[in-house]
Amino acid sequence: MEKKTTGNKKMENTSHSTNQSLGLNQIEGSSEYIIAELQASKARFIQALNEQDTENTTHSEPSQNIENTAVQRRISAKMRKETLEAYKQSFLVPTKLNDRKAVYLSRETQERADFIVRRLGDRGSNLSSFVENIVRIHLEEYGEDIEKWRRL
Repeated sequence: MEKKTTGNKKMENTSHSTNQSLGLNQIEGSSEYIIAELQASKARFIQALNEQDTENTTHSEPSQNIENTAVQRRISAKMRKETLEAYKQSFLVPTKLNDRKAVYLSRETQERADFIVRRLGDRGSNLSSFVENIVRIHLEEYGEDIEKWRRL
């Protein structure tokens, strides 16, 4: 029994050190994480719209909480390509920045973001455009809330 535990620990340590030395699994996983976050954000937005619709109607239906259901399901290759294309259209479109200002990122964040741009972006994609698009979309999505919070 003790030999199996030691063997399992050695295998875990070996795989962990291999992943750390390469660092690729973490970076590649981050793009999947970003896509998953975008999908979760979309699901929360749709749920909020559905809740608004149910408040305006007179009948009562049990509301389903999308965030609490942690359903793991397979995503087909076609769906992955479609979400990749949507991601590219949202974040990896080259933009012309005329009146620019410097923004600082930690080295780790910059390297991860640069890896995503190089791996997923088309010709002309760059880190500055990637960051610009992320921040612009965030401000559009939360603009009304930010304005309300500013007035508090």
